[in-house]
Amino acid sequence: MAPINSFMGKFSETAFALSASTERNYHCMESRLPRSSIAINGVSHKTSSSPDISSISLSDMCQMFRATPTDLLYLSSQTGGERGVCIYSSVEKGDVILSIPISSCFRDDEPPKWFEGDDDGGDDHDINRYNPSGWASRLAAILLDHEFSNKNSADLLDSLEIGRETWKSMLPDRNILRASLPVHWSEEFLSNTKCTALELAVDSAYFARANAVMQLQEELKQALFEEENVDDDFLRQKCGDALDIVQTRTCRVERTCEDGAQWGPPLRILAPIFDFINHGSMRNPGTGGANAAFGVEGAKMSDMNNANLVVRAIRDIEEGEEILFDYGDSARPAWRCLSSYGFVPDFSASVETGDDDVAIENVAELWMNGLRFDVDPESVPYDLVEVAAAQALLDGESNDEDEEKYGLLTPGVARSIARRATDSAYRLLLEPGINASIDNEDEESPETIYSESLAASLRWSQYSVLLSFAENLERFSFQAQQNEAEKA
Repeated sequence: MAPINSFMGKFSETAFALSASTERNYHCMESRLPRSSIAINGVSHKTSSSPDISSISLSDMCQMFRATPTDLLYLSSQTGGERGVCIYSSVEKGDVILSIPISSCFRDDEPPKWFEGDDDGGDDHDINRYNPSGWASRLAAILLDHEFSNKNSADLLDSLEIGRETWKSMLPDRNILRASLPVHWSEEFLSNTKCTALELAVDSAYFARANAVMQLQEELKQALFEEENVDDDFLRQKCGDALDIVQTRTCRVERTCEDGAQWGPPLRILAPIFDFINHGSMRNPGTGGANAAFGVEGAKMSDMNNANLVVRAIRDIEEGEEILFDYGDSARPAWRCLSSYGFVPDFSASVETGDDDVAIENVAELWMNGLRFDVDPESVPYDLVEVAAAQALLDGESNDEDEEKYGLLTPGVARSIARRATDSAYRLLLEPGINASIDNEDEESPETIYSESLAASLRWSQYSVLLSFAENLERFSFQAQQNEAEKA
């Protein structure tokens, strides 16, 4: 929580700022990576999505994928059961933690020949195949091609292929992964999150995803037609599973030279080992905040073949500490992180707000007079202040004299918004009844319990935001009145 004297109600065109920070935060490139546990009421809980890691060596995997260093990283179950990547020995700021060749990763610019049309090499085919907006389908097609081309191989002699099979064996259980993604939830599960923004995001994504599954299924079926008689439901399931993996584990990197010149559209890649690293906010200076960042090094104009995806320490990191980097704005706010990756990040009132041109760390929705507003602990939307000020005048909690003295956000208006936020926060603690389940499965299934837990975790996150928001408004109101009393 910021100190009292920083909440001075500074006005801007869009919001009344309750606190401000002048330090510009460094942001990693967009990434899409999942965690293997969830946080409920601030406590992490292990789920069956984490495979047994006791016999898995990241050192061996690094050698398979030609990644370096080969002896620094290991997988560990952290406090509370969460799987994470830790280091055997301490590193200094700027040191390389992981460097994996782009050629060892799955790349969206190398789709299989069977995907999207025949292989006639025509211009229209090329445009369609490499359309930047189709990266998720291309990567899913690559995973599907890899699975069906290797499943009958008795011997996988290539170390890279062995590494990819090992990586696939370490991915989350498909049913738990589906249960973690709101796009698969029933309407009742979605409504139990009490988050309109998440419901709208799912509505927007649902049909686009269904079309992508259908397209992948048709293309894959044609490719397998002469080889195997494959059931349509089986293919549909495999296509959906591939898209789930792509959604939660892909990172985006820019095609730039060493001098910073961009020479092509962003590249999306699935990078084994790299994708096991958990999220930590760059804006969190304390425990659980980012201690590493990633980028592409060694790229040349129109050539990514010899480039590496490199993770470097952004501060000194101690032996045994978990490596964390920021997943980017797609992990902000909490509902977007859940929609993208299938987990709800821990809320911290000490996280810095950041600049106006970057996403707010976390928000909660607040309804007033039939209107919905997204609020965060550090500022009050101007439209909300206008609505609350009008209501305060009607209720006699504010008057023209107060507005002349304090502006539109008077102490009375601040208190009325704080009361509404507090009431809304405590209503989120009321446990909704669950009568439906994912895909009409048993209510007591692990998948249903997992989804319920994530919905509860998002409600708790919004509860924490609303309480912090209300506390800051109350503090602002008290400070404004105290300042006025001192002047008198």
